[in-house]
Amino acid sequence: MRARPPCPLPQAPPAAPEGPEAGLTPEQALAEARRCLSLSPCQGCELCRLFCPDQAITMDPDTGRPQIDLAYCKGCGLCAFVCPKGALEMVPEVE
Repeated sequence: MRARPPCPLPQAPPAAPEGPEAGLTPEQALAEARRCLSLSPCQGCELCRLFCPDQAITMDPDTGRPQIDLAYCKGCGLCAFVCPKGALEMVPEVE
């Protein structure tokens, strides 16, 4: 029977580089992600349509943008909540 080799000791992670190759701080990374995601409104991911409990959202075949049928929409706001681009906004209905 062979003896198992000893487990290696944990090593410290490599030091973070400094200068331009240092990368972004968490705050900078979040700001950059928001900037990239906000370059274009709707990307046609259809998450709004998939999460709509009333099936009030269809995608326009010409533009690829969501169309909300207000006769079926109850205003729950799930569509706006799940939109990764913030392309949908809940606005009070004016009578």
